[in-house]
Amino acid sequence: MAVNKKKPEVLAAINAGLKAVKESGEYDKIYEKWFGKKEAKSAATEAAKAAEEDPCAYGGELKSIEAVDDLTVKFTLCYPDVAFLAKIAFSAFSIHPSEQMEAEKGGGKMLEKPIGTGPYQIVEWKRGENITFKRFDDYWGEKAKTPNLIFRWSTESAQRTLELQAGTVDGIDNPGPEDFKTIQADPNLKLYPREGFNIFYIGFNTAYPPFDNEKVRQAIAMGIDRKRIVENFYPPVGSEV
Repeated sequence: MAVNKKKPEVLAAINAGLKAVKESGEYDKIYEKWFGKKEAKSAATEAAKAAEEDPCAYGGELKSIEAVDDLTVKFTLCYPDVAFLAKIAFSAFSIHPSEQMEAEKGGGKMLEKPIGTGPYQIVEWKRGENITFKRFDDYWGEKAKTPNLIFRWSTESAQRTLELQAGTVDGIDNPGPEDFKTIQADPNLKLYPREGFNIFYIGFNTAYPPFDNEKVRQAIAMGIDRKRIVENFYPPVGSEV
């Protein structure tokens, strides 16, 4: 179509007419008559398009993850996060082969026989009971000192201490505070204090009342006996934050 530049009112009239045709639905009818029905855009297609235009549109923290080389991974964030280094230390950030991720979709054998990068390999996993490892001789770092390793679960700290004293296990983690003196008094045992692997905290969703009120949050914080919590649940090296 060609329009005389000196008569812009003609182009305006044409555009107005096309707009009216589209709004009335006649345009789609004419298109379908000659070319067939248009393919409906799926939600996935729309999401993919939005991701291309803005990788952070999905609302999450990660903008991109890039394998720079065999030993380097680059994370690009959607926003600054001072806790990110601590977050990627969690097991959820374990590195897996892309082929396995695509094949298992995050489940299946990935849970039963995970592929890791440590000095041991999983031999057997009895959920809720124990997990057995064997030394991985091709490990890239310092080789494991024992050929086998068995982790057993026990919810009772007193039971764990009794097994340690009986010699049925070589070591236990998280002995109960009430068992510290027992372990220290036994010449065959040694207590190794260590910092806790977790931080106990109470979080507030400030998008909803009454937690959107700073005074309410301060009142709750003032009512928590931090010292007592540390003494009862995080001795002897726990501390208030």
